[in-house]
Amino acid sequence: MAQFFSYSVKTRLDRQAVWQLLADIQNWSSISRVYEDLGWSGEPWSIGSSITGKLKYPVAVPFQYLLRDVKPARLVRYLAHGSEIGFATEQTISFERFSNSTLIHVDAYAVGICNCSIVGGTLGFLKSLTESWFSEFARVCDDEAILRQVSTHGVWSVLPHRLGRIVRTSW
Repeated sequence: MAQFFSYSVKTRLDRQAVWQLLADIQNWSSISRVYEDLGWSGEPWSIGSSITGKLKYPVAVPFQYLLRDVKPARLVRYLAHGSEIGFATEQTISFERFSNSTLIHVDAYAVGICNCSIVGGTLGFLKSLTESWFSEFARVCDDEAILRQVSTHGVWSVLPHRLGRIVRTSW
């Protein structure tokens, strides 16, 4: 029986810039400690090509993401599997443009049973991986949006917003 999981996160960075950060898979390891040893099998971002590497979180396993659909800055769909993990997923990542932000939405369908001991099994694995990586990715995108605003408008255009965030989170 297939299991389903959905997750969304919003960033202040525009959709094209979000895509540019995501499209360079060498960024992934520096965005979060989830991935390592990433590479391409085939032409980057072409249907039928694969991203290969190792997941380090929530468990350490090799993986392959086989691209099924790519619409740059709009959608990526892939089959994900690792022979050691016991299940496969089809994931769709969409990027929705808003006036000053981008909504990143992930839908994941999984079949099989996770053969690692993680709370929640297959769905727990997917949730942990997706929420961890995409929340970190959105944080990096937000930081990039701030850097772009500073370079365009100067530091004083950003400082009140950043101070407000610091004050609100320190209560």
